[in-house]
Amino acid sequence: MSLAENINSLVAGNLVFAAFRLPGERPRAFIQDAASLHQPHLHQRAWWIAPFEAGPDTLQAIIPDLDVMLDAELPTLPPGRPLPHTNGQPGLDRAGYKQAVEQAVALIRSGTLEKVVLARTMQHALQQRQWGDLFALATERLPNACVALVRTPAYGTWLGASPERLLSLRDHRVEVDALAGTLPAEAAPEAANWGAKEVAEQRWVTRMVEDTLRATGAEDVRVQGPMVRRAGPVAHLHSVVSGCLTASDVRSLALALHPTPAVGGTPRAQALAVIAASEPCPRGPYAGFWGLHEPDRTDLFVNIRSMELFPDKALLHVGAGITVGSVPDRECVEVERKASTWTSLIDAVGSAG
Repeated sequence: MSLAENINSLVAGNLVFAAFRLPGERPRAFIQDAASLHQPHLHQRAWWIAPFEAGPDTLQAIIPDLDVMLDAELPTLPPGRPLPHTNGQPGLDRAGYKQAVEQAVALIRSGTLEKVVLARTMQHALQQRQWGDLFALATERLPNACVALVRTPAYGTWLGASPERLLSLRDHRVEVDALAGTLPAEAAPEAANWGAKEVAEQRWVTRMVEDTLRATGAEDVRVQGPMVRRAGPVAHLHSVVSGCLTASDVRSLALALHPTPAVGGTPRAQALAVIAASEPCPRGPYAGFWGLHEPDRTDLFVNIRSMELFPDKALLHVGAGITVGSVPDRECVEVERKASTWTSLIDAVGSAG
């Protein structure tokens, strides 16, 4: 069976699973018998998942009873269970988003905060039978992203293609992406020639990551960049912050880093309060983090470029960083450009029948 057919088999089987393709690796799935998610442990292989509103008790895990490669023949799958029915929670539409941006800029000009990331929700027609083809096409077209389709009773079914690592850990050496600032990919200059708004956004993220690594006991903290990172139709400024993790475990570091200014804002507390007041419902997995943990490695990704899936539609969530220089119409264009990472793939799958 093909990759698309294997994904559809997991979905049709009503299984609790995380299907994922990390950059440069083969597509894989963790399938769990239990309906509820588990608490993560450092010695267990698992798919970790935390919502945007993360805390010590919200980081959970799919611990696989079956670990399969999705580019090979699947074994006999265990019986599954139907998910609770949900209709999806509407977020900000275009008009609501423009109003929220205007209000956020006014707060920034008053000195209340420096930056806040506001998210917009867009609905797109998508049939459940197309999920496998969409996953397969994303792995082909987005080789540098973590592509993941995750189904749990706690959150429903989510599909993401994130270009942003929250962290990667190998042999006590941790690397974190400081990714912020957005321009159209075709118009992005060399890193030294980006505008003041984008440079400031990226600097805030880098500074926060450096400070967090040092505060959690990391040694030999280094910064490489900024560089230009292209992600489909857009480009970002990107630095890699690394250090030697000695005094804390990777769970504590992930929760300390999240949410970075790239998905929340700065100062953090004020930005999160504005998000809660501006957006009509909690974000759930959108802009949270998820990824693979094994005893000898951890690869966690910020769950941007993601959407909640339903039998006949997808709710796509996309955000933009709002600063003193933000113009509401331009921010609307930016989130629509980011959304085209998925909408162009959905259209391609639809046109293929």
